[in-house]
Amino acid sequence: MKKCDICFKDYKGDAGIRIHKSKAHKDEPLGGASTKDKQSKTKTTIQASYGDHQTKDFKFKCKFCDKRTETETGLRIHHGIVHKGTNYPEHSSTDKKASRTKTVPDAHGITYPEPFSTDEKGSRTKSVQDAHGGNHADDLLFKCKFCDKTSQTERGLKIHHGRTHQGTTYPEPSSTDQKGSGTKSVPDAHGDNHTDDLQFKCKFCDKTFQTERGLKIHHGRVHQDKDFPGHCYKNSTGSTAATKDPYAKSVAKEELLRSPSVPLDMMVKIDKATVTDQAIDRLSDQLEECKMSKKDSSAASEAMNSFTDSFLTELNKISKLKWFFFNSGSFYDKTRNSPDEFDLMIYPDVQVSVDFDDKSVLGFYKVKMVSTRVPELDGTVTRNDYIRPEAYKTYVFELFDRVLQKIREGRRVTKRVKSRNSPAYTIDYKAIPGKKAIDVDLVPCFKIEGWPPVAKRLDPKWISYDSVVHNAMKSCDVVCKKCPHDHPDNNLLWRLSFAKAEKMLMKHANSSGDSTFKKDAYRFIKLYICNMKDQFPGKIQKFSSYCIKQFIFTEFDNWPKKPTEEVIIQRNILKHLIEGLEERCIPNYFLQNDNVLQFIPTDELNLLCRGMKMEYEKLLGNK
Repeated sequence: MKKCDICFKDYKGDAGIRIHKSKAHKDEPLGGASTKDKQSKTKTTIQASYGDHQTKDFKFKCKFCDKRTETETGLRIHHGIVHKGTNYPEHSSTDKKASRTKTVPDAHGITYPEPFSTDEKGSRTKSVQDAHGGNHADDLLFKCKFCDKTSQTERGLKIHHGRTHQGTTYPEPSSTDQKGSGTKSVPDAHGDNHTDDLQFKCKFCDKTFQTERGLKIHHGRVHQDKDFPGHCYKNSTGSTAATKDPYAKSVAKEELLRSPSVPLDMMVKIDKATVTDQAIDRLSDQLEECKMSKKDSSAASEAMNSFTDSFLTELNKISKLKWFFFNSGSFYDKTRNSPDEFDLMIYPDVQVSVDFDDKSVLGFYKVKMVSTRVPELDGTVTRNDYIRPEAYKTYVFELFDRVLQKIREGRRVTKRVKSRNSPAYTIDYKAIPGKKAIDVDLVPCFKIEGWPPVAKRLDPKWISYDSVVHNAMKSCDVVCKKCPHDHPDNNLLWRLSFAKAEKMLMKHANSSGDSTFKKDAYRFIKLYICNMKDQFPGKIQKFSSYCIKQFIFTEFDNWPKKPTEEVIIQRNILKHLIEGLEERCIPNYFLQNDNVLQFIPTDELNLLCRGMKMEYEKLLGNK
């Protein structure tokens, strides 16, 4: 405890005493000395340490106490420390004559001063004048819907909302001009609107945009296979001009993944379409179609447990390495639509490191052997200790062949022929007589301890258990997925995988309690895709559950806070999916600026888009 040396009150620390003295003993000399010697000594000490405080101009005064500061930043710091429970007010400056200026270019590149002046009450206001003296800030104000606060920019309104109205959902901002118009426009120096006069036109289609950025985003989404030729813009006179931008293509791809559409919760909020009985029945029928009997589920689970035990036991007999596995896939995250989907990630007990510093190909990295020499894997390792994924996959697949020849369950297994680029060893396991064969994917991989530095930190609000997210980020893995890019080290690149994190997030998606429909929404989309695969055999091969998960996790992040009719949620999820398929873009949930659709053929995406549109119409009750 600390005591005030003037009134001897007790305080926990020096900060409390300083605040107390600034309020209760502001007329007393610093340090609380009562004698002239103490007073002189205190003043001398302070001046020696900090310089002459008394000559400084403390213009900014706190509205909650008598504290004064020289700068507004100092006042904000004081408010954040001393008055935490209150909202920061507009500051006041006691120097009514003080003004600062900084230069601001107008719409035509001419530089004008931006005055910071004080009004009669001493408050400091900011105005930006155009070339004719008009004030743009008066013409365009974004008004908060929860109080009388206005802002000159939407970003300012969002900052205000986040600080002051934290318990409410951020609404669409409204901009009001002096006539009360609810439209947003930025007039130029002559009062005209630039967006009407200047439009950027795409050279490959008839699309036009009001900004160059909009054109770049469109080009990156729709015309990815073409080089960006520069943009064409047309003005009100009909003349056109073109400019070249050598970095436009790369910028377009970056902007593509930074520009999400309207979030799901806002889409649901503005969806006023009627929920018909036909749409409700449609969703109910699909839910019944997704359900599995407990008997079928238990039988498949028991058969797979027996198969896994036998397989791993024999694998560890044949190989000198110690092998482990973890379950992944829809059966284990409780989103399966049938009891015939099982995925096993199989990895050896060896130490490897991933070269995350090489970011030349997003999502693909070189893997280096760290463990002391492993003779069994010598044929898969280069002189520099890098592991070749294709050689590793070939060796492990040969081990799998030998295992299936040894175990009793191998007599009921049929190896499925798959693409050379597939990372999985796929088998059909006829475990239950009279039932469909179980589809089992055995995926050789390496387990990587820790969360990769190139991945986003997970913070899903729809998971109520912190331990789930913590455990999900404990490790990742790398698989033998061939890199589709033309890269000098293509034969050394491994695909970074988040199979464990995907499983844990999906398994606990309904844990927050705000809705039990999240996992069903994902299962419905899987059902749509599965039905289309049956309807068009061989036409849908690249689009997988992995793509759907990356899409649906983002939808979970923007899930409606209030209870909402499930039909409305599902049709707006489909609307977002259709938008992503049309624009060839579904961002990777774990890696920034990675598009999971970039290597899927256009014909396949178009077919999927048509199928999703039909499902969307059914949920609208139109079909």
